[in-house]
Amino acid sequence: MPPELSDWLEKRARELNRPKSEIAREALMSQRNRKNAESVVARAGDLVGKFASNRKDSSHKKHLKGFGSCRRS
Repeated sequence: MPPELSDWLEKRARELNRPKSEIAREALMSQRNRKNAESVVARAGDLVGKFASNRKDSSHKKHLKGFGSCRRS
């Protein structure tokens, strides 16, 4: 096991107060039980480019004003 992964597992085991083997076992079981483990891109691949609007204004600076700012009241 790579040292950085071992270090992470050790830290996570301490945080959860659980044995490393239990955390590893749960991760392996979860991976084994995953159904249809496709990536998001693979699952939505048929939609990519399907709804092109031919409008270029979505990247114009005036339409991005305030984008990402947090609005709290």
